[in-house]
Amino acid sequence: MNTPVGFKQRLGTELALLEKARAEQAAEEASGNDTPVAAPRLLARPGVRRTAWVSLAAGAAAAAIVATSAGQGAPTEPVRAMTVAQVLNAAAVNAAKGSDKEPRPDQWVYTDNVVCGKPCLHSPSWVRYDGGKRAMTTPKGDRDVVWVTTQVPKPGKVGSSPRETREALSRMPTDPRKLLERVSADAFFADGPEPLFVSGGNVATVHGFQAETLAVTPAARFDRIVNILEKASNIPPRVNAALYRALALIPGTKLVSPPMRDAAGRSGVTLTLESPDGSRTGRYLFLAPRTYAYHGSSYPGPNGRRMFTSYARVATGIVDRPGQVPGGSAPDSSGIVQEQPPVVTPSPKTR
Repeated sequence: MNTPVGFKQRLGTELALLEKARAEQAAEEASGNDTPVAAPRLLARPGVRRTAWVSLAAGAAAAAIVATSAGQGAPTEPVRAMTVAQVLNAAAVNAAKGSDKEPRPDQWVYTDNVVCGKPCLHSPSWVRYDGGKRAMTTPKGDRDVVWVTTQVPKPGKVGSSPRETREALSRMPTDPRKLLERVSADAFFADGPEPLFVSGGNVATVHGFQAETLAVTPAARFDRIVNILEKASNIPPRVNAALYRALALIPGTKLVSPPMRDAAGRSGVTLTLESPDGSRTGRYLFLAPRTYAYHGSSYPGPNGRRMFTSYARVATGIVDRPGQVPGGSAPDSSGIVQEQPPVVTPSPKTR
């Protein structure tokens, strides 16, 4: 595939401007326009719908991520050489310009993810900002409906509740070094429910989740930052900027050349984490080619097998109703199925 017209020239211009102490002209050039757009509504096939729904009810923010072969990350055309610090600084400049508006508790966070197995699917979902309900599309007879449930994740983990996650992130320092230390020490930001890395018995149970309390290795710290970018779509702008700058402080964070495609097939900028011996760990972070905003991530399979979990965020936004997409109207009430909570019979009081 040929590089889009003007792509290399634009990158060169941005880098030259960034090298001039991030002058105002550079900030304007780097900011671009990365307003999320509604992705095509491609619904999961009936054969995979149950897996996605069970995962959602189980409460993993990225639970629909499934294993995909290494071929999903096929290289694309090379881009101009640049340093990882330049890329992450540009990402931080743009992130700092994001909206700081907090949704109302009754509004919904819409996210259209791409999850890769065989084949790759769009997986639209909604979570109420207060974390009290979740929703997804599911087939019913000859049509698709929006299924709303009160089965939600337990609090205490990044991504479990949008409001809880934003509140936790808003308390983070904006100095990149201090933020990296805080994120590394707080199990709230660890991936779960099982720890990926255990160091010296630093494992604790947080609200029913088992997680590493301290991220002491570069790989664990890299995973923690990527985990936040993946699961939190409403990050306070200054903290979001600090997250990108914190990545540049982690030893082994490198650019991949040529860049790879994310789970949605998009070309952009790819970062990875290298081991001390120079080999790649199989962890990848995908950024948009112009704004360097988060696009997706990929992780190695268990026991070093050449299988990956691959995830891409195609669209996200704040809406007033489940089933609604940004800029669209709310669906007809006949297309909304509210899951009825189980009837609980009070047990007789004992004396």
